[in-house]
Amino acid sequence: MRKKILIADDNRAITEVLQLNFSLLGYDVQVASDGEEAERKCRTLRPDVLILDVMMPKKNGYKVCRNLKLDPDTSKVPIILLTAKNLKEDVYWGYDSGADAYMTKPYDPRQLEILVDQLIKETETGLKTTAWTGLPVASRVEAEHRERLEVGAPSILLDLSLPQEAMSAFSTKFGQARAKDFIHRWAWLLYEKLHAVAAAGVIGQTTDDRFLVTIHTNELPAFRALADGAFQELLRTSYDTADLDRGSITWTDAETGQEVHGPVLSLRIDEIETRPE
Repeated sequence: MRKKILIADDNRAITEVLQLNFSLLGYDVQVASDGEEAERKCRTLRPDVLILDVMMPKKNGYKVCRNLKLDPDTSKVPIILLTAKNLKEDVYWGYDSGADAYMTKPYDPRQLEILVDQLIKETETGLKTTAWTGLPVASRVEAEHRERLEVGAPSILLDLSLPQEAMSAFSTKFGQARAKDFIHRWAWLLYEKLHAVAAAGVIGQTTDDRFLVTIHTNELPAFRALADGAFQELLRTSYDTADLDRGSITWTDAETGQEVHGPVLSLRIDEIETRPE
C-alpha cells in the first residue's frame, strides 16, 4: 500500500511542486489550502506524514499542529512545519506546538524527501531518529564512508561534537527551545559549509546530536576552516560578548538560589577513520 502524504499550504505553486515530486516517488499525495481544511483532512485521511505551512488562512500551522498532537487519534501523525518563518521564536513555537521537524523555505528537496522517509520509518518501528533537523541519520554517512573505502577512494570520517557539560549549561541558562534552535542552526551551517568545499561530502546526525561527515582527504583543511569559522560566528550570535570573553556563563540555581557557573560551548572535530591517497 502506498504511503500517504498530506501537504497543507495556501501557495498553489508550492503544493503543485511538492505533489508532483512525491507522487513520482510513489506516494499518495493529498493537498489542503488552509488550516481548517488541513486539520479536517488529517483526521479523515490519517496520512503517514503531514507537511504543514505556518502562515495559512483560517487557522495557522501552529494551531493545527497543536490541535492534532493533542488528539489521541492524530497525535502520532508526523508533522513537518515547512515555512518561510525562520526567526528563533518561530522555531521555538514550531517545536512547542508539537512539530516533529521544522524546515525553512527555500528548502532542499532531497533533504525533505529524506526527512519524510525517516519520519515514516520512525512511526513504523517506534524508534526515534535524528530527523528533527532534516539531516540524514549518521548510519548513512558511515555506510557511504565504507563504500568509498571498499573501492579504494581517499575518504575520511569526521566526528563533530559539542561538550555535554557546556550543552547542559546552555540548556539550563537559556532553555531547551533555544538549545534545540542552536543545534538546528549548527546542523544547517555544517551542511552549507560542507557542500561549499565538498560537492560529494555527506553529513548526518547521531541520536546525541553529534555530526558525522565523510569527505575526500584533500578537502579536510578547507572544511575544518569553514566549520570553525561558522561555529565561532554562531557563538557570537548565541552568547553575550562578556560570556565569550570570560569563557563561561552564570545563572542562579532555582532551588538553592546560588550562582552557578558553566563553560561556553566549543567545537571538537575528531578524525575517526581515514584512507590516505
